[in-house]
Amino acid sequence: MSFPRPRLATLWLALATAGAALVAPSAAVASPLGPVGTDSPDDDGSPGAAASSSDGVSSSPDGTTTPDGIGSPDGIGAPDAGALPEGSTDASSEATTDDGTTATEVYPRPADGTWEIEGHGWGHGIGMSQWGAQGAALQGVSSTDILSFYYPGTRQADIGNPVVRIRLLALAGRTSVTAWAPSGQTLRATAGGTNLGAPAGGRLTVTRTSTGFRLEHRTTPGGSVGWSTTTTAPVTLATNDGVVVGASPTGGGTWYRGEAAVQPTSGTLEVVNHVRMEDYLRSVVPREAPASWHYSALEAQSVAARTYARHEMRTGGIYDLCDTTSCQVYAGRGSVSASGALTGHEHARTDIAIASTNGRILEGRTTAGGAWGPAFTQFSSSNGGYSVAGSRPYLMARADPWSGTAPGDPVTSWSTTLRATDVDARCAAGGTVRSLVVTARDGRGDLGGRITGLRLDCTTGPVDVTTEFTRRLGMRSSWWRPVPEEYPSVFFLNDAWTAWANHEVRLGAATSSPLAGDWDGDGTDTVGVRDGNRLTLARDHSGATTTTLDYGRAGDVLLTGDWDGDAGDSFAVRRGNTYLLRDALTSGVADTVLDYGRAADEVFVGDWDGDGVDTLAVRRGNRFFVSNSLVSGWADAELDYGRAGDTVLVGDWDGDGVDTFAVRRGNTYLVRNELTSGDADIELAFGRASDSVVVGDWDGDGEDTLGVHRVEAW
Repeated sequence: MSFPRPRLATLWLALATAGAALVAPSAAVASPLGPVGTDSPDDDGSPGAAASSSDGVSSSPDGTTTPDGIGSPDGIGAPDAGALPEGSTDASSEATTDDGTTATEVYPRPADGTWEIEGHGWGHGIGMSQWGAQGAALQGVSSTDILSFYYPGTRQADIGNPVVRIRLLALAGRTSVTAWAPSGQTLRATAGGTNLGAPAGGRLTVTRTSTGFRLEHRTTPGGSVGWSTTTTAPVTLATNDGVVVGASPTGGGTWYRGEAAVQPTSGTLEVVNHVRMEDYLRSVVPREAPASWHYSALEAQSVAARTYARHEMRTGGIYDLCDTTSCQVYAGRGSVSASGALTGHEHARTDIAIASTNGRILEGRTTAGGAWGPAFTQFSSSNGGYSVAGSRPYLMARADPWSGTAPGDPVTSWSTTLRATDVDARCAAGGTVRSLVVTARDGRGDLGGRITGLRLDCTTGPVDVTTEFTRRLGMRSSWWRPVPEEYPSVFFLNDAWTAWANHEVRLGAATSSPLAGDWDGDGTDTVGVRDGNRLTLARDHSGATTTTLDYGRAGDVLLTGDWDGDAGDSFAVRRGNTYLLRDALTSGVADTVLDYGRAADEVFVGDWDGDGVDTLAVRRGNRFFVSNSLVSGWADAELDYGRAGDTVLVGDWDGDGVDTFAVRRGNTYLVRNELTSGDADIELAFGRASDSVVVGDWDGDGEDTLGVHRVEAW
């Protein structure tokens, strides 16, 4: 059966309560179960297995039955019910804590290969939110107050108009660049303060050599070299109105205000634009904020950008900043095509905002009580509604009342998709991702806040994702999660007697009942769900591939067991005290019919004698009546365990081939390894008291352990 999937939910594997531990009761300290004794009468006074009461734990003495459904139209399943097409089902659950630091979220690889993502913010979220500044400005907040909010504890200062050095990354690592003069200007090439005498007009190509640079002048783009010279010193290219620099002798370039310094590196060159701060900002501000925005937002951006640049200015090295989002976006005065057409990168409105804040920066203290200096005014497109703490006292984590208030804001909240194949590339060679595991969040804002711990569970082993940028997985920020499902249904399966689950399986709908069994006889149990008389069985722990069949009626009590000793589990239904057993994992009529116990008894299935065949037991109060054969008749063994109100589980807890009992009280499990009355051998807290429980050998090691099934509405 395939269930609609509103898509992708969080789930919580941090299932244990605080302090949960394994306990092996000693002789000096009795377990909470007992001792329960072997001679206490059950609640109806029956004396025991050897002398059962007349209605006993048996059917009529000759074992005959009067089944009501063998071959009837409900048929214990239609004989040709078919199988579920390949594909996964729905479900998951989510539980992040208020502070976001302790919960673990697991997002298995979707059957369709795509997670649907909801998220907040764009960028690192430290300092000023640009969209938040616009929202504030539209509400009448001044640029001074905007800056005071995003950089609390700073003060204003004036730096004049110093030269800033910008590394042009698009030209980095090349062996040659070409420069020419803007219209009406004359290009000057100098080295070590000496004019090299390049002819006017045309284009000048600077090429890295083993000892320095070679300069070649061409009158026309791509024409023959008419003049050349060499120098061992760095080359400076300038006019009275900036310089155009490009990668190709024949293509277009970028017009930069100021000068272009060509510096040698190891076998290549670097081009660094030396430009006055206010001219630099004329390209930066309209790249970082739309020029159509409110002037207060543009003024705040101007001061933040100027301050950031001043903070990064150095006395050594060959450059201060780069020209990309790794520093601040800087595109020069404009782009020039090969034919000479200009596309400007500056704007009159941002020029006004820059001029109105001329020379103004913010100063802050690196540490509380420390010296004042240019502030580290980091900013991002949107903090999503909650800023991130940075490396300075004035870079605080705090709720932002303005982010998300500006009309047209597309990045405070957003949705997108994440393809599993894109994440596969982060696994070891040849690996594919099985699940995304969020191990920690910062606890600030919606969804539990930004991801601060992320692991990829890959087929080739786990991969820790260790930086804020990489934890974005290509999305706008690290504040995201797969979209929760409306009615998640999820199994958490534990391979060992610990408080943490090893597997998560999404399967079924909110109204589905949980199942577990070894459906294919391979020694490993998997889960399933029941909806009416339709059974959907997972083939592995991904839940991506399932088998379906119909069996019995919707109102029947359903049992799972290996009725014929072939190592594969199949189903039975109970009607009153009559049991209708099917040996094959298919729809069809029952292979075995028997009566056992009373209609009011609780019934359990297990291999009580280790012969490989499951049989029945019933409980009355805290007394169990166990049969070792699939025939109507008397019980073979009787024992007491636990309390009458306990939930009872059956499993081979120690791998000896014999099933025994455990009881559950809330989310605590008390396990007995002998099919006798006595103290618990294992005590464990696991899951929540509201969970349903399944038992199985989830890893094929011969020992049964616990799993829980959880359904939550969002």
